[in-house]
Amino acid sequence: MANTYKSIVNNKQKMSKEERKMREKAEEMVVNQVKTEPKPLSFIKKAEEVIFNQIVKLNENFTESDSISISLLTKAIYRFGVLSDVLDDLDPLDDNSTQLERRIQAYDKTINQHMSSLCIPLNQRLRLANEMAKLMLEEKKLANMEAENMPAVNPLLALLEDDDDE
Repeated sequence: MANTYKSIVNNKQKMSKEERKMREKAEEMVVNQVKTEPKPLSFIKKAEEVIFNQIVKLNENFTESDSISISLLTKAIYRFGVLSDVLDDLDPLDDNSTQLERRIQAYDKTINQHMSSLCIPLNQRLRLANEMAKLMLEEKKLANMEAENMPAVNPLLALLEDDDDE
């Protein structure tokens, strides 16, 4: 059975206050870790590096720990493109085109696997939730400040002003 990890907030496990405090601190460190830039691995060629950089630009949540998956995805996309170009030049009835199509389909599956592995992981979702909570608090503070700065309207004076208009 695979271990499933939960945020300390959602964890119902019995633990001491000290342990809970330490887990919260550790979770905070993991969730709010300093952003690092993904780097292409050594097997990435110059032509593939362009693809790598395009993928990195698609998601600002990628970190250096995603470098392997992004590099493997880059390699698969590059080879998929090369094989597709060769296939386009072949006669569709040629026996070689059938083999090439199978290889292209295999790269298509590989691309999908690597893309799945690059979905936003739990720590990024927790960070996003944290940022959203901060934003909601700031919006609430701003709304309260705006409400305080609005002039108070006395309902009796408003009625008197309405009577003066008539």
